[in-house]
Amino acid sequence: MKTRKLKFMIPLLAIVFAVTSAFTTADTSKVESASILGYLDAPSPCMQSVSCLPSGTVVCTNARGAQAYGKFHPNDTTCPREVYKN
Repeated sequence: MKTRKLKFMIPLLAIVFAVTSAFTTADTSKVESASILGYLDAPSPCMQSVSCLPSGTVVCTNARGAQAYGKFHPNDTTCPREVYKN
């Protein structure tokens, strides 16, 4: 009798564990929502910075309307990347 209960419980516990694990897994698809630096004096020397986003629909500009560009890697010397406001 105990063997039958055990044979029934082990697969049931495995299914419960699998379902629980599936719902507690973190969603990492929104990694690029943090702000990045956009530079107004692009493509070089990339010194005058403004806060922008890596993706969106509206291009990142300053108050005067000058478009900002970003770096692909922090050590880059030029700013060819298009950055956005939202």
